Amino acid sequence: MVRPDGDGIGNNTDTDDDNDGIADLAPDNCPVDHNSNQTDTDADGTGDVCDPDDDSDGMADLTDAFPLDETECYRSDHDGIGDNGRCLTDDNDGVADATPDNCPYIRNPGQEDYDSDGSGNVCDDDDDDDGTLDNQDAFPYDATEWKDTDGDGIGNNADTDDDGDGILDINDQFPLDPNESLDTDGDGIGNNADPDDDNDGVLDGDDAFPLDATESVDTDGDGIGNNTDPDDDNDGVADGQDASHWMPVNR
Repeated sequence: MVRPDGDGIGNNTDTDDDNDGIADLAPDNCPVDHNSNQTDTDADGTGDVCDPDDDSDGMADLTDAFPLDETECYRSDHDGIGDNGRCLTDDNDGVADATPDNCPYIRNPGQEDYDSDGSGNVCDDDDDDDGTLDNQDAFPYDATEWKDTDGDGIGNNADTDDDGDGILDINDQFPLDPNESLDTDGDGIGNNADPDDDNDGVLDGDDAFPLDATESVDTDGDGIGNNTDPDDDNDGVADGQDASHWMPVNR
């Protein structure tokens, strides 16, 4: 037998289990918890001392900032006024939450909302709703732009020379790299960084035709590579008849 009031009489026999002066059959709204005043804030038939949610607002008293007020639960800004307060503002920006305030917990009296998504600019992490977060967006209020590679104030989508190297993007094999614009051998390395632009196995410094994979030597310096030149040494004797056609003539 349980004896919550410790009076030596078991609950089955005791007419006042909690000894609060209210007979259990009265009924006592907390029959095993002492509550002589029978306070029941939400009038749900369960007295406050044994009711886990005194105001029946759906939030347990232990986590409810206003356990006896069914219109309030939270107090975010510590101003003593609950967040749900009618005609009040949680962030003290002068805009009542019930208006509603498009940033109820961050001050924004102007209620600016660039993309009209219901979240004010100050609490919206993508103001123009272009899919790029504001902290990564060079144009946070322009849904058509988000990147400006050369920092010229013109977004890449509108800029005809994204990297500002003087070569239009349509002619630039590296439109986002101001140090490169051409890749002769198509190896993914721009000519400025590539030690063998035409990938013919001869380093550019030793190649008389660094951008022509079919030529690398011009013995007579006439501008025609030896592979094409019929008289490599320009001695007037065709290579096919000249045993030393690869040797320049000393005149």
